[in-house]
Amino acid sequence: MALVTGAARGIGLAIATRLAEAGAHAIIHDRDAGAAAAAVADLQARNLLASPLIADLAEPAVPPAMANELKARVTEPDILVLCASVEMLETWDAVSEAAMSAQTEINLHATVRLLQAFLPAMLARGFGRLIAIGSVQEARPNPTHFYYAATKAAQTNMILNLARTTQAPDVTFNIVKPGAILTDRNRAVLAQPGRKEQILTRIPLGRLGNPEDCAGIALLLCSPEGSYINGAEIAVDGGLQL
Repeated sequence: MALVTGAARGIGLAIATRLAEAGAHAIIHDRDAGAAAAAVADLQARNLLASPLIADLAEPAVPPAMANELKARVTEPDILVLCASVEMLETWDAVSEAAMSAQTEINLHATVRLLQAFLPAMLARGFGRLIAIGSVQEARPNPTHFYYAATKAAQTNMILNLARTTQAPDVTFNIVKPGAILTDRNRAVLAQPGRKEQILTRIPLGRLGNPEDCAGIALLLCSPEGSYINGAEIAVDGGLQL
């Protein structure tokens, strides 16, 4: 079972789809019930195993409730992909209390709560794959991502801490760091005059990425061939971090 948060669209959906194609039951989490239902319907139409899980990670009680619901369904995940995040573009001198609260709540607090809700069962079963979706902003921050980049760097530190301190032979913790990926979230930014051209000049491959570009590495990390990869920070950005 693979639980992917924020999986109704974009990178989360691409990863959930690839895992389902490899035989996993993909649990599509999102707070958007309609989008999640549509994503599940598309996967099921291809005879892939998928089910929705609708929940708002901003609520502290939600992650343990998610775990209880999945346990009742007998669909406890042994793969957890932390893809849901909040990204609000503000410079250091304009960061609002609301933006700090929203990004901290989802990018950090929800990460801890999800770990507490699902990691113990993975450790008890002796198998688990945990992947956090980080950001190129951690290595190449820009002014408009002042606080967002800080929260993603902190999340990465949490995952690396677990990779270093968790003594379990077959439970791994890794971070995938996308760059400029054509998601719904990024399209509005890339549509700004001159912004796409500006970004392309910084990418050695000279092109933007697609959500599917992040799915293959996630599949590897969840596969037997990736079982000795632990504590890795893997950039999927066309070289933008260089």
